[in-house]
Amino acid sequence: VGRALSEDAELRAKGRGAAHVSNTLRLFDAPDNYEPKLTLYRDEAGWCPYCEKTILLVEEKRVPMNIQTVPMRSYGDKPREFMAMVPSGLLPALVIEMPDGRKQTVTESQVIMELIDNLHPPSAGYKAMMPEDPALLQKHQQLARLERDLFGYWCNLVFRPEMGVSGRTGGLLGSLMGGAGGGGEMSGAMKGFIQCMDKVDAALLATSGPFFLGSDYPMMIDLIFVSHIERMLASVAYWKGLQIRGSGKWKGIDAWFDAFDQRESY
Repeated sequence: VGRALSEDAELRAKGRGAAHVSNTLRLFDAPDNYEPKLTLYRDEAGWCPYCEKTILLVEEKRVPMNIQTVPMRSYGDKPREFMAMVPSGLLPALVIEMPDGRKQTVTESQVIMELIDNLHPPSAGYKAMMPEDPALLQKHQQLARLERDLFGYWCNLVFRPEMGVSGRTGGLLGSLMGGAGGGGEMSGAMKGFIQCMDKVDAALLATSGPFFLGSDYPMMIDLIFVSHIERMLASVAYWKGLQIRGSGKWKGIDAWFDAFDQRESY
């Protein structure tokens, strides 16, 4: 095991090997002497969901990339060089080296993901991350709105005081007296979250494969969802006593995560 880990670390240092949070260079199919013109700045702890979905796209598309890690505010001050480049301190950030040597900095994960995808189209041998079919594109847009709805319900459930139907505070006491898993009163926040999860699960079950648009690999919309639902798995289990994955209630989500677990990128 130790030898295998050492060999993989050596490969990753050369831009090869497996996906890893500490990678600083990804070459994929490019030659050893290739110098990527893109540099992605991501969090060094691997906790930022916006950085995660961006690096998942890089891995799935196999786009050569330099990677620099920067601490989130929770883990320390950001380097002055980074703050001079991105005064807001936002992560992720993408730096593009232009043909004339100038460098352009782009922030916001969705903008970065769409830019990387557009710069590396299927015609150049890269995997398509957005559907071309108009019906599937419309479905992508509908699902993107559903993801925002789910995010809102999650924040309302976990990060705000939970009130029961009668106005009593919920939370752990509410769970012990009924909440998500018992026969007592369930808060409006919990009901809203569960109902939205039902919609997400139904969207997955409606496809021919495990992913949202029926593809055999995760597309843009899957990456948009996965980094936040990952965090929902832990947070609602810990704070609200609600098990999402493996409970049998959301079989589409279970199959979706099982399929992600088989991806080298994940």
